[in-house]
Amino acid sequence: MKNHIILFFTVILFNISCFSQRILTEDITFYDVILPNKTLDENVTTYSVVVKTPYTLTAEDAKRISLEKFEEEKNNYQNLVAKSKLEYEEKLNNHDEEVAKAKEVYETEMADFKSLSMLERLALTDQGKKPTLKLPAKPQYVEPREPIYREPNLDDYLIFDNKVLADKINLNGFEKGTDLTLVVNISKMTFQDNGGETFYSQPFNIKALKGTENIYDKTFGEEFQFLSSSASNTINLDRYEKQNVNKIIDQINTSINEEYGYTSILSKIVINYPKNKDREFDALENSKNKAISAFRKLTENVSQEKRTRAYKELEDVRNTWLSELEKVDYSNKKATFNAKIGKSILFNLLRVDVILKDKDNAEEILAKMQESRIDLDLNYNEEKEFTSLEEKVYQL
Repeated sequence: MKNHIILFFTVILFNISCFSQRILTEDITFYDVILPNKTLDENVTTYSVVVKTPYTLTAEDAKRISLEKFEEEKNNYQNLVAKSKLEYEEKLNNHDEEVAKAKEVYETEMADFKSLSMLERLALTDQGKKPTLKLPAKPQYVEPREPIYREPNLDDYLIFDNKVLADKINLNGFEKGTDLTLVVNISKMTFQDNGGETFYSQPFNIKALKGTENIYDKTFGEEFQFLSSSASNTINLDRYEKQNVNKIIDQINTSINEEYGYTSILSKIVINYPKNKDREFDALENSKNKAISAFRKLTENVSQEKRTRAYKELEDVRNTWLSELEKVDYSNKKATFNAKIGKSILFNLLRVDVILKDKDNAEEILAKMQESRIDLDLNYNEEKEFTSLEEKVYQL
């Protein structure tokens, strides 16, 4: 009986110990960053954009052209009315002749019809083929409408403000200034017909100048591409060209940010930490709070300077996790810092290393996890996450 009581309390104490080591999680959303192909010098923190296009037409020009066209139509209106009346008189004069021809055709067809036998006539009648008199409608005169001035649809005109286009080009992670100048040259669209289809080409060039040094110079869009399954003389070429200029601006943003920008993407991370009822895990709880604080600073439009500071805070947190990891006894389930605590710290380290793009440190943590894989006893979801993180590390 005494042994049973001892065993009972041992189980209770063990369960309390396990409960005290319950791992909690905190989900944090933040903006991670896609790194550029090339890193600019640290002293380059600002940029400006200059856009050059061959389009000189303005909204005022379009209104002036539309007004001139209206005045021309208004001045020509009486001539248009006179012409329409002459055309009506001509149609009216021809009407009697057309009626006579229709009657003549009818009489000929009717004579042929009557010459048929009764059975043949009945058969044609049943088929709806009995001749009928079809007289042409008498022409009606409709006077042309007087011209009305309408504001031009600016979507149909090649109107661009180069400054507005420049404002649409953004180098992510940098502020407006003079350290780097992006010069964009957009050519006119040229068209080519081939087999009843229309193809187009509209080259554009991007230069990046650091002072007087040209560090990037690339031309796009020189090859002809498919535009429409209709011939070029049947479609609104100006509208297609205007749409394509806006597409080009999007292409420029993509290209220049792939090369030099730091593009933010909404991401999520999970931070593990043990329940700290008995204050045995103060360092881990404090590290969790510092990590959350650092990640919350990574907003969508955070500057490179502030992002660097947040990363430094995460590196400090990482050092604390590494220090606490040394206390882990993977083979002793009753230890305060047992495999469960070790597993939670290792996952934190691996997740943060992936976000910091620190391949060397991430590979070290991967090796530690592989060494203790049996003691860590990963469940199904943990196995999936480990595999996913492992793939991300190899892609760094």
